[in-house]
Amino acid sequence: MKVSEEVGRQFRELVALRLGLAFPEARQTDVAQGLLRACRSSRLSTPEPYVAWLATLSDQSPEWKRLASHLTVGETYFLRDPALFEALEKQILPSLIAARRAQGMLRLRLWSAGCATGEEAYSLAIIIDRLLPDRSRWALTILATDINLEALHVAQQGIYRQWSFRNTPEDVRTQYFRRRDAETFEVAPGIRQAVVFAPLNLNDGSYPSVVTNTVAMDLIFCRNVLMYFTPQAQRATVARLREALVTGGWLVVSPAEASAELLRPLVPVPCSGAILYHKEHPGSPLAFAAERSPVTSSMARWEAKPALPDISTAAPPVTAQPETASFLERARDLADQGQLDEAHRLCERALERDQLDPEAHLLMASICQERGEVGTAVEALRRAIYLDPGSAPAHFLLGSLLLRRGEQRRGQRAMETAVGLLSSRPRDEVVPGTDGLSAGPLLEMARAYLELGR
Repeated sequence: MKVSEEVGRQFRELVALRLGLAFPEARQTDVAQGLLRACRSSRLSTPEPYVAWLATLSDQSPEWKRLASHLTVGETYFLRDPALFEALEKQILPSLIAARRAQGMLRLRLWSAGCATGEEAYSLAIIIDRLLPDRSRWALTILATDINLEALHVAQQGIYRQWSFRNTPEDVRTQYFRRRDAETFEVAPGIRQAVVFAPLNLNDGSYPSVVTNTVAMDLIFCRNVLMYFTPQAQRATVARLREALVTGGWLVVSPAEASAELLRPLVPVPCSGAILYHKEHPGSPLAFAAERSPVTSSMARWEAKPALPDISTAAPPVTAQPETASFLERARDLADQGQLDEAHRLCERALERDQLDPEAHLLMASICQERGEVGTAVEALRRAIYLDPGSAPAHFLLGSLLLRRGEQRRGQRAMETAVGLLSSRPRDEVVPGTDGLSAGPLLEMARAYLELGR
């Protein structure tokens, strides 16, 4: 079966508009093959009616998510790109860890955005395990998200064949994996439990948000994802990822995506043969140089130094007083910046004033989730739901946390409640307590959680 030139053109335009995906001339054959695979897996077996049907579906339709999995390549393996992981293990993460120890805040938040079948996220967990002998004392978050639910199923199982280990040292495989049979290996329980997998579409507005656990990140991996997006979708995605980072955080993209113009004002930093992008304080000399100078000028500044400078992950001193803004508004701002202890304190003060405010309990749950205090977060959400049974974000967050704890039945019930509440809202209506997240993306994420749990 062939795809006609006209149907192919219509399909590419529709995919660019709805998914933000763009395909150069050299990839036209890949696009046609992806279209044919999508047709075969749908109720329509030929391209022309399938494309016409796609045009009638909403952007949040599950069919669009299935289509995305046919059009993108999820090729990955453990410790892919040795220079990058050497930079992480020897420079970037040790500096972050040292800064947090000095501040007395034993917290670290990492995000593999576009995690495919999970090898990248588990690689991060392995590096962290090697760097943190006292890992049990740390509030560690390793979030791994993808739009492809089939890939997430594989990732959650943590079972891989020999091909996923083609760049893995033997000692790593011996220590962190268990052989199941002659062909397959299973991720060690401690590493598997360190990673949280969740559905998320990088091309929509579902992040950064406290409800989706995508704020205050110290390190974000987003490799081989931007290359598929249109220029407009690339700019929007990078802006959201940059906002999701704490000041002092790092963004990792693939070399093919490393555009100084696209990633500015993040500062490019060469480390051990890899280039990472650093989020400076807005007024710092390096951030200013990144906005005013070519990328080579900024890189030269770093190359002249014998080692990475001290990395401060603390935001600028707080100047606003609670009297000039609500406790909750200020607490939410601080949580987004990664200042979780101060955000927790302000949220407690808000609750001292009004124990019956469901929004305060919802925000407290979000902050506790970021602090790694899942049990406390669940209790706060139960209070929020008792006070406001119609709070869709509270049911959504409770469902995600229960599923993370392995409580499948209760977690799915909470997600089903969130779906019911969100289904009656206009898709573009902003949901209170979600950092501006609209009902449509939150609804589709809740549905994806339910499908992932089946």
